[in-house]
Amino acid sequence: MKAAYLLAALACGPAFAADVPAVSPAGIPAFDEAMLSPGYWIRRLSAPDAVLLDARATAAQRAAAYAPGGGFVDVRKLPSTLTRDQILDWMRGAEQQSPVKLAVDEAGRPVGPDTVQQLRDATAAGQVPATAPARYGLAVRRAEMRTYPSDRVFHGAADQPDYESLTAGTLFPGEPVLVAHASSDGRWLLAVTTQGPAWVHAGDIAIGTADAVFGYAALPPGRVVTGNHVHTVHTRELPAVSQLDLDMGVALPRADVPADQPVNGASPYASWPVQVPVREADGSLVIRPALIRRSADTAPGYLPLTRANIIRQSFKLLGERYGWGHQYDARDCSGLVAETYRSMGLLLQHSSGLQGTSTALKHRAFTSADTHAARVKAVREAQVGDLVVVPGHVLMIIGHVNGEPYVIQDVPYAVFKDPATGALRRTKLNQVSVTPLLPLYADDDKTYVDAMTSLVQPTRR
Repeated sequence: MKAAYLLAALACGPAFAADVPAVSPAGIPAFDEAMLSPGYWIRRLSAPDAVLLDARATAAQRAAAYAPGGGFVDVRKLPSTLTRDQILDWMRGAEQQSPVKLAVDEAGRPVGPDTVQQLRDATAAGQVPATAPARYGLAVRRAEMRTYPSDRVFHGAADQPDYESLTAGTLFPGEPVLVAHASSDGRWLLAVTTQGPAWVHAGDIAIGTADAVFGYAALPPGRVVTGNHVHTVHTRELPAVSQLDLDMGVALPRADVPADQPVNGASPYASWPVQVPVREADGSLVIRPALIRRSADTAPGYLPLTRANIIRQSFKLLGERYGWGHQYDARDCSGLVAETYRSMGLLLQHSSGLQGTSTALKHRAFTSADTHAARVKAVREAQVGDLVVVPGHVLMIIGHVNGEPYVIQDVPYAVFKDPATGALRRTKLNQVSVTPLLPLYADDDKTYVDAMTSLVQPTRR
C-alpha cells in the first residue's frame, strides 16, 4: 500500500517511436492503445517463458521474507505468554499502520482530541493484564485491518476521500494471526498478523489451538488463485463457505472428499474441493470443505515465475480502481505487485517502503550520491518485473519501447508537461495503468528516477 499522495508526471525528453503519439486521446503521454494488451509486451521478449526462479528458489525467498529484515512477521515465533508492555507496544504499532493523517471525519469535519481519545478508549488499554496467554486464529474471510477498533471513517483531508485514515491493510482467508487483546466492547480483536499488529472484527477470526492454526497454514497449496478475484461456489447448506472472496495469490489446501458424494449440496466432480477455515457460533475454529469451480482462474500450485506470467498476471488487474490498503475489493500500488508475485510463489511486503528495503529481495539502493545519468542508465537496463521504488510508491517495469522503460502501476494521476505547450497537464487515472517511466515525477519538482530509492529485482538471487 502507501501510494496515496503521489502524482505521476512526464516531462519532454525521451525519444519514443514515431508511431507513438506524444499524448494519447485519453491524456496519457507517449502511449498507444496497443500497449494495454499483455501480448504487446510479451512479444517484445526474447525468452518470455524461461523460468527465472525454480520452486526451490521461490521457497527460499518465502523463508527469507520471515527472517530478520524480510518484512514479514513469523507469528509462530511470537511468545506464547504475552506481557502488558508487549501488548501495549502492539497497540501503538497498530496506530502507526497507516500514514494517512487522522484529520477529518466522513462529513469533512475536523477531528479533535476528544475523537482521538474515544478511539483510544475503545482499545481498553487500561484493562490489559500483567500477563496473558496468546491465542491463535485463522482469518475466515477477506477481512479489513484497522488502526483502531472502529468502523468510523476518517480522511487526511476533505478532498482525499479515497484514502481512509484507519485502513491498515487486509487479511485474506486462511491467514494465521496471534490474538493479543480485545476491544472494550468485545467486537474487535488486536491481532498480530504477518503484516504486523492491527484491529480486526472478532467475527472475521476463528480461534483454535496453535497446532490447528499453524498446521493448516503449513499445508501445501491445493488451488492457487490466479485470477483477479475468484469466489467459492454458492451454498445455502453452509453459508460460512459460500462465495468467499479470494484475491489473486491466495492459496487454499486441497480437501480430500469422495468423488461421488456432495459437498455442501453440490457434486465435487466439476469443481475443486478445498479446505477453508470456519468460525463456529462460539468463535472456535473448524475446517470445512468448499468448492471452487473448475472454470475459475486457478492453478494446482504456484505459477512458474516467468516474465510472460509477470505480465499476464499484472495485466489481469489493469483498469481496476485504486484501492488504498485493498479498499473497494481492490489493490493499491504495492498490492498490485505483491499479488502479481504471490500467484507465482514469491512474497512481497504490504508496503512500497518495505518492498524497497526487504532483505528477502535483491535490490539496488540509490542515494543522493547517485547521479541522474546513473539512475537513468539503471532503469533503461531494468528487466521486466523489476520494481522502481520512490517514497510512498512502487512501479513495475513491463518492457521498453525504443529503449525507454514502461511500467504498470496503480496510481491516482498522470501529470506531465504537455509536449506542445510545456504547460503542466494532469490526467486523473485512479486505477491500474500502463505509462512510460522516463521522466515521471514524484512531485512537481523531482522526477521519479531522481526520487528513486531502490530498484528491486525480485526475479534475481
